[in-house]
Amino acid sequence: MENFQNKVAVITGAGSGIGRELALQLAAQGAKVAINDYNANTLAETGRAIEANGGTAVCYRFDVSDRELLYQFADDVLNQFGQVDLVINNAGVSLGGYDTLQISDEDFEWLININMWGVIHGSRAFLPHLLKRPEASLVNISSVFGLFGVPKQSPYCTAKYAVKGFTESLRRELLESKVTVAVVHPGGIKTNIVRNGRHASAADLEELAQEFDEQLARTTAADAAATILKGIQKKRSIILIGNDARLINLATRILPQKWFDRLVLRQVCVHF
Repeated sequence: MENFQNKVAVITGAGSGIGRELALQLAAQGAKVAINDYNANTLAETGRAIEANGGTAVCYRFDVSDRELLYQFADDVLNQFGQVDLVINNAGVSLGGYDTLQISDEDFEWLININMWGVIHGSRAFLPHLLKRPEASLVNISSVFGLFGVPKQSPYCTAKYAVKGFTESLRRELLESKVTVAVVHPGGIKTNIVRNGRHASAADLEELAQEFDEQLARTTAADAAATILKGIQKKRSIILIGNDARLINLATRILPQKWFDRLVLRQVCVHF
């Protein structure tokens, strides 16, 4: 997909962070955007910002863990615009600070339903429409935590590894089609995902979020979105965001396991 002019783009989780920046940048490049978020207020803010700059945005407020609403979303977008050219399954939440045995089934399922099933159902709901286009793209957001496992992050890592595997499998299924498929692995990004998540130290959530921003979030959401859009235009199947993601991707493949374990424990785990 060389450019986004007159394309119809769908972005979930567009109320803030990478999702909002994707919507703003796509609209600025001439796309019509259908955007989703669970938070009605932030979703409306994104929509107003797009329209204030002369763009076209239609907002759909719902939780992507609801399979039926995701399929209805796909039908509504098709009815509204008559086509779908680009889908970015971006919506996600965080859950951390718990040992695996401390996590309640409810919390574990809450994250899996959004971060994994939201991506899978979002892909399956829109794929029939993408296949009808002369060219189209499907992009699923995993994480750097879909490249390596982190203690006290087992639900998040489970979901992000699943997104990686699902997307790679789907990409190979569609090699002979006109749909390009990509998985995105962001490193530390300056967003509100920690502030809006669930954490064992809930009382200190703002402090944790500030530490994350200062110590790990090396990339802005705007830069992350620009990297994703450039990757789509170049038809990349794997999009790594940030030097941290590129370094970890390399380290997982070349370092002995014991060395990498030490790196994770010393450089990453102290922040979770």
